[in-house]
Amino acid sequence: MAGSAVVQSDETANVIYHPEDFKGPVLFSFRAKSFFGKKKASIRVEDGEWSDKFSLDVAGSSGVVNCTTGGTTYQVGVHIQLTHSTLTKQVIFMPYYVLVNNASYVVECQEADRPADPWIKVKPGECSPLWPRSKDQKKEMRVKIQGTSEMSAPFAYSTVHTTMLKLYNKYGGVNVDVQMTEGAVYVTFSPYSPGMAPALMLNHTSDALSLWEKDSNTIITLKPHELLLYAWENPTGSHCIVWNAGKKKEITDELRKDGIGEFEPNEDRQVWWVSFLDGMQRVLLFTPDMNIARDAQSAGELEPLDKEITVSIHGLGLSLVNNLTRVEVMYLGIASSGVIWETCKSNKQRFKALSVKDCLAVEEAFERYTMELAIGKAVNPRVVVDSKTEVDFETGEVLRPFKRRLRRTFQTGLWLQMKTSPHQLQLHAKVNRLQIDNQMYDCVFPVVLAPVPPPKSVAADSALKPFAELSIVQRIMPHSKVQQYKYFKVLIQEFHVKVDMGFINALLEMFEAEEVSETEEMRLFEEDQQLVGKPLLAHVTLVSTQEQKNFYDLLHFSPLKIHLSFSLSGGSGPKAPGQETPHFMNVLLQSLGVTLTDVQDVVFKLAYFERQYTFLTQHQLISEVSMHYAGQSVKQLYVLVLGLDVIGNPYGLVLGFTQGVEDLFYEPFQGAIQGPGEFAEGLVLGVRSLFGHTVGGAAGAVSRITGAMGKGIAALTFDKDYQRKRREAMNQRPSNVQMGLAQSGKGLVMGVVDGVSGVILKPISGAKQEGVEGFFKGVGKGVMGLVTRPTAGVVDFASGSFDAVKRATEMGDEITRLRPPRFFQQDGLVRPYVRIEAEGNKLLQELEKGRYATTDIYVHHMAISPGSRDTLMLTDKRVMYIVHNDIFGGWQVDWDYTWESLSAPPRIVDKGIFLSTGEHKKKVLGLFGHGESGKVILIQGKDQKEWLVNKMLELRKM
Repeated sequence: MAGSAVVQSDETANVIYHPEDFKGPVLFSFRAKSFFGKKKASIRVEDGEWSDKFSLDVAGSSGVVNCTTGGTTYQVGVHIQLTHSTLTKQVIFMPYYVLVNNASYVVECQEADRPADPWIKVKPGECSPLWPRSKDQKKEMRVKIQGTSEMSAPFAYSTVHTTMLKLYNKYGGVNVDVQMTEGAVYVTFSPYSPGMAPALMLNHTSDALSLWEKDSNTIITLKPHELLLYAWENPTGSHCIVWNAGKKKEITDELRKDGIGEFEPNEDRQVWWVSFLDGMQRVLLFTPDMNIARDAQSAGELEPLDKEITVSIHGLGLSLVNNLTRVEVMYLGIASSGVIWETCKSNKQRFKALSVKDCLAVEEAFERYTMELAIGKAVNPRVVVDSKTEVDFETGEVLRPFKRRLRRTFQTGLWLQMKTSPHQLQLHAKVNRLQIDNQMYDCVFPVVLAPVPPPKSVAADSALKPFAELSIVQRIMPHSKVQQYKYFKVLIQEFHVKVDMGFINALLEMFEAEEVSETEEMRLFEEDQQLVGKPLLAHVTLVSTQEQKNFYDLLHFSPLKIHLSFSLSGGSGPKAPGQETPHFMNVLLQSLGVTLTDVQDVVFKLAYFERQYTFLTQHQLISEVSMHYAGQSVKQLYVLVLGLDVIGNPYGLVLGFTQGVEDLFYEPFQGAIQGPGEFAEGLVLGVRSLFGHTVGGAAGAVSRITGAMGKGIAALTFDKDYQRKRREAMNQRPSNVQMGLAQSGKGLVMGVVDGVSGVILKPISGAKQEGVEGFFKGVGKGVMGLVTRPTAGVVDFASGSFDAVKRATEMGDEITRLRPPRFFQQDGLVRPYVRIEAEGNKLLQELEKGRYATTDIYVHHMAISPGSRDTLMLTDKRVMYIVHNDIFGGWQVDWDYTWESLSAPPRIVDKGIFLSTGEHKKKVLGLFGHGESGKVILIQGKDQKEWLVNKMLELRKM
């Protein structure tokens, strides 16, 4: 940075100077008394004013701070990152605006409204800082090439865009590309090369045509059969071309997207216009031939498919096992859905699912119908499901309210479909349900990741949605390297992540890194030190613009809504209690001066990512998306979980967006995604409104919601209907937490939705009272409520785990593990999973609060008779008779004998198996006394008796 910068912390005496000519790093430390407080600092340039205070703790985040000196405001980008030694943080101050020259000549720049200022020179392959002096909100600048006098038209340098600036000289023009990150704006100049002009206009008619740029007075006459390369006169304008359409009419076309239309310049003549992409260049063609226009526009849209591949996988399971400690750590499962009923118009091919409520009603009627058929009753296949619906199960039809075809089906766990034609590729993928389980026995959260169902009141009226869905329509252009994506959309539903320390430690143990040697530490330290000496260009994290770009008509990644719970306890693995915090987390928390506490159901809301009619390289797309979501996650983690302050707003990104938070988030279950086929059909039918910003339409960008509620009010952009339903659901929540014992044996109580409701309702009420300011105050209040009182009211019953944490109003069925943890036999070998063994071992582990978990190894268990809950269990040490307690739930041992305590070998008798125990004759429920002292286990099957006796004899000998 030019000029000397000064850093100060909260105490005024703690000030450090960084002279202009000093190139080394400056060490800065907080005074002892503020060591455990929130560590904040501010900077100033020369003798100017101090900037606003910002936190130095939030590694991994960046932002911009303003310093005013002598009437000039310097915008400084602040980038905070951890060094390799992790306790020290590196804070890099750099210019917020950076000019980068990728051309082979010197480029000169100047702010548009300050013609008297000197031009800023940027040498080839180098970069220069830009310190704007203009007070104008527009932020525009001009550019020229050294040695020439022609200047470009003014262009904006504070919004994301790529524009060709024309120059009336031998260079033709300069391409400018503006990209933004949270801590910097990069303005990159590159030379013009053929195929980079914004538009190529072709007049394929026998009449001259008059065109002009919107809001411009310069008229262009396009002679018959003439072609013209066109660059914008006003780069900051609306980028629309207007032309005469005869009869005093004008047609306006925005040259960002594909379009087609017709007009009559003369009475007897019809002309078609079409706009399409050819490489990086947009072509505007005028032709009297309708077929040429159609072919140019709809290449691929009406073509028959030449290939269709469908992959459908019922379910998938992945188990992570640590074979050294004999522990199954994690199980990932992709599961199919329950029964879904779908309908289809009689003249159409595409089936649509009924709402959850209607599905349940039809399924209930169908089960009654099949049961009556099974018992041979004469049944009428025409069934009235409810007051408005009548179906015929025999013909598979809905008769009322509309005639439709009807089918019973389900969603497979994983479904993928690809269709191709010569000019188009359609890809559609769905993951129905994804769940990750913690398979360790003494964990706090058995389910690590699972979808969170929407509120019951809302879910009932909408169809079941897959957890994740991807839909892509790509246009294949044979003569162009540029790939054009007409539609690219990803939708992920709300989900929860619940992690305890035991789980983190178990994963770290599997992927443990070796200790870093001293020489390696020295090398890393030197690497950190070298960062200081590097030129500004090294910090410009820009992607080179040379990489192949793709064009996205609509690219939309849905918002993410994640419920995070974290517990410091959990897991007493074989390494003794796994309570210790891993080293790297300890170091990180020490450096932040924060103590980590248990976190319960904190909601992260990450805004959606959307780009329309944009060129992006693969690299750009990946870095923009990861920066978009990771940046928000890091900031919200600091604010919500650790209670630290970050630079900027944790809920919204400044990436070129002028809208507030309300525009960038909607509830994931409200997102609409179309299958590629559906989307392509819409194009063919000319449903241009498909591109409109509607939830039902292609974009899913909630303008109908925000429109209805007014800007600034919708913290969470729920539409009114949803808000009402949500409030009703909330008002019905139980008044007290003690909802009584759950008979299933999980002494669980419903979770309370206190903090969550605060986050939703506070900003809305704040905004109603005080507008935008009130909205942000409300966010603060809601978030504070969320942090200060962990949301779930948990009553700790026998197990002491948070198994029961659930949002009372919002969750239907409690989410449980997909399967019990794997059982390892004594030899410790990893064998194929056997469910009955896993269930038996789980029962043994939980019996009498884990009394036998460390002493016995499971061998076999079975129900005494079909339908009975009484169970016989054999372990390597004993035989047990287990009964289920129906009042309090849970299992209890009725009696047990070690193999040594049996006075004689077990033997088969008429009623079952006799165990000689050496006790006096007594009578127990279900067990009868015998002449000889002992127990008779009542077992019917002959084979079963023989197998059991042999197993018992084998275990006695061990």
